[in-house]
Amino acid sequence: MNPSVNLRKKIVYMTVIVFLFAVMYGYTSWLTEVKKSRDLGEAAIGQIDTGGFMMKLFLLGGFRGIVADVLWIRAEEHKRDHDWDRLKSTVDLITKLQPHFLSIWTFQGWNLAYNVSVEWDAPEDKYEWIKQGIKFVQEGVRKNRHSPDLLWDTAWFYYHKIGFADEAIILRRLFRDDEDESFKTYFDPESGQPVVGDDNFKLGYGWFSRAVAHVDKGENVSNASADIQYVDPAPQRKGRPDDLAFRSMPAHGQTRYAAGLEKMSVYGVKARFGELAKSEWAKALHEWVKLGEHVFMSFNEIRRPDNSISRDEIRLDDSTNPERFSKLTENGKYWTARWADQMNYRYWKDRCQAEMTTNGVKARSLFYEGTVAYKTGDFVEAAAKFKEGLELWKLVLSEYQWYRDDDLNKKDTGLIAWRYKRVLTQLGKPIPDNFPFKELLAGAENDKTLDPFDVLEMIGVVGADATPGGGGGGATPAGPARGPAAPK
Repeated sequence: MNPSVNLRKKIVYMTVIVFLFAVMYGYTSWLTEVKKSRDLGEAAIGQIDTGGFMMKLFLLGGFRGIVADVLWIRAEEHKRDHDWDRLKSTVDLITKLQPHFLSIWTFQGWNLAYNVSVEWDAPEDKYEWIKQGIKFVQEGVRKNRHSPDLLWDTAWFYYHKIGFADEAIILRRLFRDDEDESFKTYFDPESGQPVVGDDNFKLGYGWFSRAVAHVDKGENVSNASADIQYVDPAPQRKGRPDDLAFRSMPAHGQTRYAAGLEKMSVYGVKARFGELAKSEWAKALHEWVKLGEHVFMSFNEIRRPDNSISRDEIRLDDSTNPERFSKLTENGKYWTARWADQMNYRYWKDRCQAEMTTNGVKARSLFYEGTVAYKTGDFVEAAAKFKEGLELWKLVLSEYQWYRDDDLNKKDTGLIAWRYKRVLTQLGKPIPDNFPFKELLAGAENDKTLDPFDVLEMIGVVGADATPGGGGGGATPAGPARGPAAPK
């Protein structure tokens, strides 16, 4: 073949290659700028796992879905066989293949924290698997930074699984003693700075608040601009405009923390009162009012006097203000009252206002001291503390109707009144005519349930150096026993 022809062909091929390269380079640069401006691409979604990324490249096409399905089946088999280590390894492989499939993080995090943990008897082992479940979901947060769902799930595990388990008083102590600071870190909603906490309810509050802030900033799982259409958009479960429960959880987390301070809710840790308790109750009130002032839209539309049709703006806090409530439309009154009842909003707001008062905190302190004396048989001390505390408490409740009339408060107050009556009986003293909260005695006498979140109820009086988890740590009496242990 003529060498000159070959040369011309080479020149043509090289020219075409250079032209295509220039076009692709320009297109790639433009596409990169678009991805940056719209916050698209895997790096924008969250932290990239290099190993998982290479695995996905290797399994391009239909094989990735097939492998993921096989691993899901295998994970269930390991769960059925109680092969926990292989279960954890298999789940890790699934997340490398499907890091942005949110259900895997929620489902398997729940699996570890709830289903696997209950298979163990020792609280230390339960705690370790709960921790594994929480850290698993936190890894999902890092790889899906736009998802309020995974933030909320993380918060729920801290709040509910540690705080409401049957062994909550011990699990909360194990959390308190945990030296893993990264596991105990949350972002303070006010400052936005990372804070290391020692209470799971405080961590729940911080993570719940972060989830709500994500929604308020417009974050969502697809992170889509208005003009971007996804073929298979990821669903967002939490933070919809009408999701009252989602927005109430920061307030619940902070309230549980404040309430937990004023009783021995952590094994071996004494209750705390004074300015700390007042401050934390004030923060809880702030969170409830924030929920109450948030604008929700009524489900239905109504016709206005100008013949326009629109939905009403609903604020739960209007249910606590008769003047504002009276100015609402009938439709607005209906939805305000209905949703306030649904969230028990008036009770929670009233409770925070009552508990944060000086007399409220003092009464709680007297109830606690009286209960310690009662549990150790010091009936003279218990009688004095209960009498003073109940008189103060009556003054407090006289100003807060919603809290006073609620069944939860009646149960709580009735228990203290019942113990006071029992102490007087032990001392051979008559029940006075002006006995505080006498009307609650009948209900308290018939209610034999214990408070599962109070060590004094579940175990008895323990010292602050008690070792959690059973096995080696015995309960240390706070004082010499002077009588039989109280059954309630």
